[in-house]
Amino acid sequence: MLVRFKNSYHSLSKILESLDDESGVNNILIEAEDVIGQAREFDDRLETIQSLLSNAQVQIQESIYDLTNYLSKVSGQEANVTDLEARINMLHDLGRKHRCQIPELLHAQNSIQNKLNEFDTSSDQLEELLTKQKQLEKDYFNKSKRLSEKRQHASVSLSEKVTDLMQDLGMPGSEILFCLNSYKDSIRSNGNEEIIIHVKTNVGQDLKPLSKVASGGELSRISLALSVVTRKTELTPSIVFDEVDVGISGSVAEIVGQLLKKLSDRYQIICVTHLAQVAAQGKEHLKVIKTQQSGSTFTKVTALNQEQRTDEVARILGGIKISEKTRIAAAEMIKSSA
Repeated sequence: MLVRFKNSYHSLSKILESLDDESGVNNILIEAEDVIGQAREFDDRLETIQSLLSNAQVQIQESIYDLTNYLSKVSGQEANVTDLEARINMLHDLGRKHRCQIPELLHAQNSIQNKLNEFDTSSDQLEELLTKQKQLEKDYFNKSKRLSEKRQHASVSLSEKVTDLMQDLGMPGSEILFCLNSYKDSIRSNGNEEIIIHVKTNVGQDLKPLSKVASGGELSRISLALSVVTRKTELTPSIVFDEVDVGISGSVAEIVGQLLKKLSDRYQIICVTHLAQVAAQGKEHLKVIKTQQSGSTFTKVTALNQEQRTDEVARILGGIKISEKTRIAAAEMIKSSA
């Protein structure tokens, strides 16, 4: 409602401007009437047209007066609308904070006020609360310390396992390190440290933050390695791998396909690939085609049956022209991965 009012006000302001501007409708009619009045001296047939333009100009002028008067009266309302909109946004924020609808905020306020009224602010009560707070802080730091020790032990094991798997994924000499960066004297819901991933993708490089080193394909393979290592502990309904096979081929591509298939026993895996060794491992094969028509681009996704899938894997293997040899090879790849 508020948005429609503001939009309506601005639209009416633009209409007034188009009518009363120097190059607006009113001045155009005045000039047109003047020009036709001069031409009428030579041709009386223009009298009717001049009269129509004159009447139109008078009506436009009256519209300008009435619209100006209307907007001057509602201009103050627009400021009120802005304030009201800000208050409604604040009420929505409070509703999210207290997990209730706006009409229920008053009840929430009364409930909080009642709790405050019941609260005993005596020194004994405050002392009891402070003692309880200190005990909770002590319990937190004891538990966070034990959690940090477990995380430290797990980070070493996880780093070694993921690093080993990265070698099989076409990243020889690469290394990954899960580092723990401790916070000092702070209480956080997820423990007393943050986890920073450092990686090097080639021999001789220094370990650097993952986001500053790895390429898209390397990130996908690192994600694949991490998912395989932690597949028995984490729970993610679906994982999407985009171009996980960039820069690899042959036996490495086959290993990538096998690992993706292993993951599919626990998760739904969606993989964008251009390698037959990876595509052959899938349980379902979807072909994505982009076409251009009338200056627009359209994307079509088709689920392939067994014969179509064999042809598509063969096309990936051998190019546009599919020979009987590549079709046989494709069928064998799909069969061996089943």
